[in-house]
Amino acid sequence: MHDFRALFFISLAAVLAPFLNRWPLLARTPIVAIELLLGVMIGPSFANLLSSDETIIFLKELGLVFLFFQAGFEIKHYQIGRPELRLGAVAWLISFICALVFSSLLWASGLIGAPFLVAIILPTTAFGILIPVLKQSGDLESALGRFVLGSAAVGELAPLILASIALAHEKHHFHQALLSLMFLGIAAGSIYLLVKYRSETHIAQMAKWLGAGGVLPFRVAMFILLGFVSLADSFGMETVVGAYAAGMAIAMLAGAAGDETLEDRLGSIGSGFFVPLFFVVSGVTFNLALLVSSPSSIFQFFIFCLIFICIRLAPLCLYQRHLPQRDVLAQGLLSSTTLPLVVAITYLGAQSGQIRQETATALVGAAIMTVTAFPTLAFWLRSQPNESPTASFILKHTKCILDFFDPGLSKLMRLID
Repeated sequence: MHDFRALFFISLAAVLAPFLNRWPLLARTPIVAIELLLGVMIGPSFANLLSSDETIIFLKELGLVFLFFQAGFEIKHYQIGRPELRLGAVAWLISFICALVFSSLLWASGLIGAPFLVAIILPTTAFGILIPVLKQSGDLESALGRFVLGSAAVGELAPLILASIALAHEKHHFHQALLSLMFLGIAAGSIYLLVKYRSETHIAQMAKWLGAGGVLPFRVAMFILLGFVSLADSFGMETVVGAYAAGMAIAMLAGAAGDETLEDRLGSIGSGFFVPLFFVVSGVTFNLALLVSSPSSIFQFFIFCLIFICIRLAPLCLYQRHLPQRDVLAQGLLSSTTLPLVVAITYLGAQSGQIRQETATALVGAAIMTVTAFPTLAFWLRSQPNESPTASFILKHTKCILDFFDPGLSKLMRLID
């Protein structure tokens, strides 16, 4: 009965979040951030209405799988072209190099262990979180939305692959790299075959089943999802990589004629229950006591908050030719928004002993701050009039930083072109 009681409080938080989001004070705050904060409030850190047990942890992981599954399914809908993906890849690579430098300095000072794993975590971006955030602000189809999603697509997939290798047992990195490549080859081959041999007859039949209220397409989608997730786990990859690939595969299988209806049905169970469950339980399991009681954790928390945004500011000048200045800064703030991968990688890193618990807590706390504050700040800056002193001050100093990096990165882009 304890499990049902816990689910009741989680559902209560999930129901309260949309209502609180209508409150003017929280109107610009992403709903996922409100779910996180409610999770912290009902968890051991405050009200102690529920604690994390094996059942709750499993449901949290299931919610994480659905989050990446929906991201993979939805990625084909948005006009993310080659320019957006190319800029996203270059920007992520620059951010990753910056993250390596910062994490090496922290490791040399004795603050953290596993600098490479921390460097993988720092430039991650939450594609699955940014989709509802951009929908909420009405920017999903805008130029800003396309560039943010292009950056997020790379900032989610590249760290997933690297983390699967980095989390492998010592002296088995090469073996894990081969297994990872095998899984990616199988996933890419499956998606290619679905695209190549998908016929108009199949698409029409899928649309007919969906239109008639049939449950078969939904059950097939769940079967493919669990198949890809199980395969990824068998190959030593993170399950979210399999979920992401499954979403893309199902989108290709459904086709344009049926994916909208299928998306609604998958969204009903995903966004309606499993995804909010992940964010609420992430708040419940967050160890706030450890963060505030350890001076080292507090210091790392502020350092990681700063690094999350700093490493994304460095490549922002790449976007100056494509976006207005306000949108350039919003691009950096939104690209710094992360959480699911931080939670997943730090959890596994702490389990394997590669990441100390206080470092994991500080990283997750900083990631919660990026979800809570960065999108809100991004949209607030975009809404401010030109004569606003605060906005002018921020934009002026951001431009100075971008002008500093611009000459070198412009040469890099010319070489790539």
